[in-house]
Amino acid sequence: MKRLFGIAAALLAMGTLAAAAFAGPSYDADGRIVIPENVDRWPTVGTTYALSYEGDGGTTLNSVRLDPESYDAFVKTGVFPVGATFALEVRTPLTEVMPAKGGKTQGGVVGRSLHVKDEKAGPGTWTFYGPGAKVGAAIPRSQACYACHQEHAGATDTVFMQFYPTLKEARERAAAAAKN
Repeated sequence: MKRLFGIAAALLAMGTLAAAAFAGPSYDADGRIVIPENVDRWPTVGTTYALSYEGDGGTTLNSVRLDPESYDAFVKTGVFPVGATFALEVRTPLTEVMPAKGGKTQGGVVGRSLHVKDEKAGPGTWTFYGPGAKVGAAIPRSQACYACHQEHAGATDTVFMQFYPTLKEARERAAAAAKN
């Protein structure tokens, strides 16, 4: 019996540590977002190739990650919680990387940004941040990214669900579970 309690306590502690890994975004005294150090460990929710509005305007390979806490909440509820943070990483493609005889793989980073449900402009709103190495400034709301996301993804919390099949499927499962 003591062993079962010990295992249960260990599992609870592990869950607590995992939840503590990301408790929503942090901001510095100037209102800039502090870039989390472990973004490379966040679940990848989508990848795209050759989106024309990314990077230097050329062909790019893009990875989008979602913070683990928000990913878990979304899978359960189908709703992005306040604090949900997407990280976009834009890379140049490399070709003929040995031993491959064709295809493309990721090269150097040409851009990064964060998309955060921070509700700074009202309920349900998101802010884009163009991060540097440690902190990122909010991208002004006059930039085209806000209007584009509203126009093409307004019905899905301004998130391009068409690029994230894993999240789209999770939302469908959450909706089906809510009906039962």
